[in-house]
Amino acid sequence: MIRRFVTRELLDKWGWGVGIADFYSSIDRFVVRPTWLRSILHGTWLGHPLHPLLTDVPIGGLTIALVLDLLGVYDGANVATLLGVAGLIVTALAGFVDLDETDDAKARQYAGVHASLMLAAIVFYLVSLAIRFDYMPGTATQATVTAALGYLCVAVGAYIGGELVFTLGNMVDRHAWRSGGTKWAALDVSELPERQPTRAKAGAQTLVLVRIGETIQALHDTCAHAGCSLSDGTIVGDTIQCGCHGSRFKLKDGSVVVGPATYDQPVFEVRRAEGKLEARRIR
Repeated sequence: MIRRFVTRELLDKWGWGVGIADFYSSIDRFVVRPTWLRSILHGTWLGHPLHPLLTDVPIGGLTIALVLDLLGVYDGANVATLLGVAGLIVTALAGFVDLDETDDAKARQYAGVHASLMLAAIVFYLVSLAIRFDYMPGTATQATVTAALGYLCVAVGAYIGGELVFTLGNMVDRHAWRSGGTKWAALDVSELPERQPTRAKAGAQTLVLVRIGETIQALHDTCAHAGCSLSDGTIVGDTIQCGCHGSRFKLKDGSVVVGPATYDQPVFEVRRAEGKLEARRIR
């Protein structure tokens, strides 16, 4: 139904989405500054993006509110609307943090439109709440109509959010379809400088190698967050920090410790055989 009116061709023409996304990002960087808070909102601690998980709360609450409004059960609708709006605001915070770490132009364009619709929904619902709780003059019918307009914005915005993830692959693990394998593969390097990220090929895989003393740690070179090269990053303690968005992964096991990344890196073990270095994936 929605796709009849909001097609990909139409979305691709809405170039204003990039400009508005840049505006939202500037506000986000000013409001949400602490790295630990940004990591929480990204979902680094969860191992999964937090934003899509949070969307269930407002969509569920606002759907129930709309049904209760249509049935004339206004007291219940008021409570459900209040819950849904609170969920919308928290979800928007997580969404804006994710938007700020999105570099792809088309993804930013879609995200800018998506965010604008959700903000419009919040405005409609705030007006509806003001009427419901007598902060503005109006009738129950007016509160319902205003809420219905907000719900329409939520529905279209959610559709575009789906396009953003499932069509453009935004916030998807860059290693989702990468196979494991247990065979050793020769590396195209033999000597490694101390504590300096070094890119190396192991068959079809590109790795980042870091030598600390006699130990060589190896992760996949492609950052799970946005596909940047970890070999262009820096070593921070026992982690490697991506040079694009600052995500940090433990060298030992690839686990993400600082966002915006939410997925761990594939880990490889390295051995020296007949004077050459070899690697194989272990996780």
